[in-house]
Amino acid sequence: MEIIMFIIFIVTNLFIILCMQFAYTHAYKYENGMYLNVHIPSSHKEDAEVAEIVTTGKRKMKHFQIANVIISIAICFIVFFNIAVFVLVYIIWMFAYIFGIIHIPNSSHRKMYALKIQNGWIIEAQRKKVYIDTSPIDVDDDEYWKTGYYYNPDDKHILIENRMQSGNYTFNYAKKGAWIFTGITCAIIAGCIILVFVCMLPLINIQEKITLTNNNLTISAGGYTSEIDVNDITELKLLDELPDDSFLRTNGASTNSYDIGRYEGRTLGKCSLYVFDGYSPILMIKSDDTLVFVNSKEDGEIEGLYEELSQ
Repeated sequence: MEIIMFIIFIVTNLFIILCMQFAYTHAYKYENGMYLNVHIPSSHKEDAEVAEIVTTGKRKMKHFQIANVIISIAICFIVFFNIAVFVLVYIIWMFAYIFGIIHIPNSSHRKMYALKIQNGWIIEAQRKKVYIDTSPIDVDDDEYWKTGYYYNPDDKHILIENRMQSGNYTFNYAKKGAWIFTGITCAIIAGCIILVFVCMLPLINIQEKITLTNNNLTISAGGYTSEIDVNDITELKLLDELPDDSFLRTNGASTNSYDIGRYEGRTLGKCSLYVFDGYSPILMIKSDDTLVFVNSKEDGEIEGLYEELSQ
């Protein structure tokens, strides 16, 4: 399973990075009279200041992409040690990558736009006046994209073609609806990420707890808990290993180190597993409505529990 996941995620990561390479690097070429999606007169496209912004931006993007190829491959090796840790690290990397792949070209875009305004390189067919701190300045349509995002109060459209990413669409952030939709989307994504972290954190370093109090046995590990009334136990058995019953995980976690959570056996039916690989014996505890398999990393703990429950 780990090998399959390793291959799938490496291929996926490299495919994503390759797609982003094609999607974002075209802006560093002089196309349609623009560098970095900013209109620059052809007579100034080879100016030293323009070339410096373009060259620096390309270099940063190249280093960023190479670094993320290495990082994304390295992260995939974590799957062989702990899947829960891998999932959390992968999510963090993915969002860091998304932030970087957007921020780097946008940063260069803003520098290019600032240089354009500083030098008064305005497209005559689009020339208009705007007032900043009561002072009029000449601008063109690049003004609406100066932050890297579209903002045009005079455009009634909420969704428009994205100049920054050819073939895609973006919101007009001068419209309240665009902010509402973006806010809701971000909130949902943040909620999902928090939920994943809450579910995964207990599985990073599994700590098993077995308590027997007032004839009530409680077994918990990795966020899963089973409670059994000792008086309801119908069968106890010490096993060297789990029965060969093709256990299907329905809600839990399985790695090379442990099997924790809710499972269903082909013949045994629904059960709960709290089993660490490589440790024996395994205690089977059965009642009218509960079946639990549990072992421990602590020497003698399961044998002691068996003796207590057998009395």
